[in-house]
Amino acid sequence: MEGLSPMVDRSQLQRMAKDVEALRKRLDEIHLRMEQVDAVLSEHNITAGALKALMAHEDPNNASSHVSIGSGVSLHYKHQGSEEGIALVDLGAGIFGERYWSDAHAITKEREDDIQHLRDELEAQAKQTETNLANVAQAFNTAAEQLQAMAAPPSKETAPLQEQAIPTSEEPPAKPARRGRKRGMFGNDLTLDD
Repeated sequence: MEGLSPMVDRSQLQRMAKDVEALRKRLDEIHLRMEQVDAVLSEHNITAGALKALMAHEDPNNASSHVSIGSGVSLHYKHQGSEEGIALVDLGAGIFGERYWSDAHAITKEREDDIQHLRDELEAQAKQTETNLANVAQAFNTAAEQLQAMAAPPSKETAPLQEQAIPTSEEPPAKPARRGRKRGMFGNDLTLDD
């Protein structure tokens, strides 16, 4: 968008406004996805912490905790036995399997790393989209100013001397006819909708 042509018309301005709006919408979508990914990351962090706490218990053969089943309700869980406790893990595609706590913890941490990588990619996309949006918005503003300047009436200072009649002392100055104020092609204020 750096090489703007000196003559900008309304259709070009409208295309630029649509580009600005599309980039804003894209940025909003990326931020919404980032919020969703942050919620999933938080959930994985909590799960990994709970599994780590169970594995680090003083007597891992006799550990207990409370398991939330939703709506503020928890169930008491008690593990007794000589082996490490077992958790039911979503293995993907709707298939669940039993895994030792340490395996479940490793799976959770691996997923958390993958999700963090996705979040980093989304953040990079957001930064690039913000940069593109700033460039397109600046180009739009410049084009709008050019279009407004082309549509503005010439000032008395820039008008040719023959048009600036100098009144003589013999005749009274003619009173200019009252007209509504002259407006540019699109009015005085351009918006992204113009």
